[in-house]
Amino acid sequence: MNSSSSFEKTIAILKKYNRFTIGCHVHPDGDSIGSLLAMGLSLEKSGKLVDMILPEGEPLLFNFLPGINKTKSVSTLQPEVVISLDCAERSRLHIPPEVFTSKPLLVNIDHHISNTGFGEVNLVISDAAAAGQIVYQLLDLGGFPLDSSIAMAIYTAISTDTGFFRFSNTTGETLSLASKLVDEYGISPSLIAERVYEEKSFESICLLAEVLSTLQVSKDNRFSWMVLSQEMLEKYPVEQEETENFVNYASSIRGIEVGLFFKEIKPGEIKVSWRSKATVDVSRLASHFGGGGHARAAGCSITGSLYEVIDEVLSFVQDYFLQNNNDLKDILA
Repeated sequence: MNSSSSFEKTIAILKKYNRFTIGCHVHPDGDSIGSLLAMGLSLEKSGKLVDMILPEGEPLLFNFLPGINKTKSVSTLQPEVVISLDCAERSRLHIPPEVFTSKPLLVNIDHHISNTGFGEVNLVISDAAAAGQIVYQLLDLGGFPLDSSIAMAIYTAISTDTGFFRFSNTTGETLSLASKLVDEYGISPSLIAERVYEEKSFESICLLAEVLSTLQVSKDNRFSWMVLSQEMLEKYPVEQEETENFVNYASSIRGIEVGLFFKEIKPGEIKVSWRSKATVDVSRLASHFGGGGHARAAGCSITGSLYEVIDEVLSFVQDYFLQNNNDLKDILA
């Protein structure tokens, strides 16, 4: 993909049209929400009409971000342009279908290597640490407004998708951008880290204790998994985003290469979160089940009963390690 050309096309669209509906993937994370707010607030300041769509409502974890109260569950516009942010597949774009009755232009802005290129214009840069990083470049190159609220949204997007600069997708460019946002716009890294990672509800801690009691390790000590059932969620009802980082406990065990977290969203729908360390591209494993993401962090949704899905995925992962045993030994030698 010629990223320079894609930037130019996207900037031209943002300047030409006036009515925009912006959305992101289902069960949005910090990168999705930060990118959504940064893009929406900047276009608003440019005099555009904008609907920022979060069908599931304002996420508790990110309710400190300026402009989050401007998001909507439905779009009231007949948009000329729909912007998809941080979403690898059209089917995961969480925008009500009636938005597309006006036949808007679809712009796809993303950083997932598994992105299917579903937009009429695709600005997809797989080596970007976060969609928020692409949004910043787009706004900066196009001369669109940037202020402290927009910068805070971008910093949140980048910091959450890099694990606050701990993950392997953190680069010098990422750190330079974070530094620039802090220096030029007065962003407080400690405030954002505290709100996102340090503050937990009592119910979420109780739920984590139950989830950790399900933690298991494979016989070959290469992968581990945890389970969150509907029964647990009924006992400790928490916001969706409060469970997003549970998977990290499975992947943090010494010697484990792949960590899995099975979450029963509702009966018959299981979300599987995948994490890995140095040797396994979990986006490829998740793609076997219709998902995707990054080499070290991916996800998928599978239809079926909870324990049937668990058995299916674990069997697949075990087969993967058996088939790739020699390659792994060479890498780890």
